[in-house]
Amino acid sequence: MKQKWFSAGVFLALVFCLLAAWPAAPAGAQAKLLDEDFACHTVTLGDDDDKVIVAFGAPIFDRTVRIAGILVKECDFAGDFTIGFAVNTGKVVDITIKNKKYEARNGVRYGATASWIQQTYGTKKARRIDGNRFYVYDNPKDRFQHLMLQMNAEDNSLLVMRITALPIDDSERQELMIRKPELFREKEQKSVWFIPSEKEIDMSAMPEDKPIRLGGLTE
Repeated sequence: MKQKWFSAGVFLALVFCLLAAWPAAPAGAQAKLLDEDFACHTVTLGDDDDKVIVAFGAPIFDRTVRIAGILVKECDFAGDFTIGFAVNTGKVVDITIKNKKYEARNGVRYGATASWIQQTYGTKKARRIDGNRFYVYDNPKDRFQHLMLQMNAEDNSLLVMRITALPIDDSERQELMIRKPELFREKEQKSVWFIPSEKEIDMSAMPEDKPIRLGGLTE
């Protein structure tokens, strides 16, 4: 009998040691935001077109749109990456990632579960923006910068990743107009900025008061 109890004790001790040595789930030290979470292929919000071209190559298509009152030049790059530049400043204000093979930190990629996302970046309540479901994480160093993770409505898995400095609601838009008015200013001339062939942007057909919806990432 003593031998059996001894054997059972040894077995339990071994199990305990194995569990202690097993790699912890990302919910511990990794469940927080890092600088790299607000970058894609080394490109971050506020970068200029030179750095974007080095990282992504030349754009394959571009268009000028108005988002939340800010004139934005969106450039599509190979691999389902879209970079948005504020026309008035020429700086990156939006990065949209639809590439299904792209992996962010801790293996977060297309199809990631809500649980894995929150174990990586922290617990968040999902938000409904323009009819789409998002987990939105604010940059601890700049609360006007956001990591937006759009979830599939059917299985609540990751659909699109977005890193943006564009306002995500009207109250933030109002505050940005005061704190960063340069984003909303428009120069008198039609030629403001272009990537990379230095064409003119014709703003004559742009809507004046009909901002494009921020949340429609999959349309």
